Amino acid sequence: MPIYLTYILIWFFIFSSEEAGELNQTLLENEDESRTISEMGDLLYHAMVLLRVKGVRMEQVLEVLRKRFSQSGIEEKASRNKS
Repeated sequence: MPIYLTYILIWFFIFSSEEAGELNQTLLENEDESRTISEMGDLLYHAMVLLRVKGVRMEQVLEVLRKRFSQSGIEEKASRNKS
């Protein structure tokens, strides 16, 4: 793995962990909706940076989510075992 990818993964791990913790805090402390939206935006931003580095388009991720929302979790898991 190129060294720059190692640095990016470390960066993503640090920032996504921090942002996920802050998002959880907004839920646990019943903070207002705008704070929850802001923290989710931060988390998604860091995830989108990593997707860009890996050459993955957001549309590809959204397609996976569309498929997951159109079937039950049990059906989705069973479909992964077949591929």
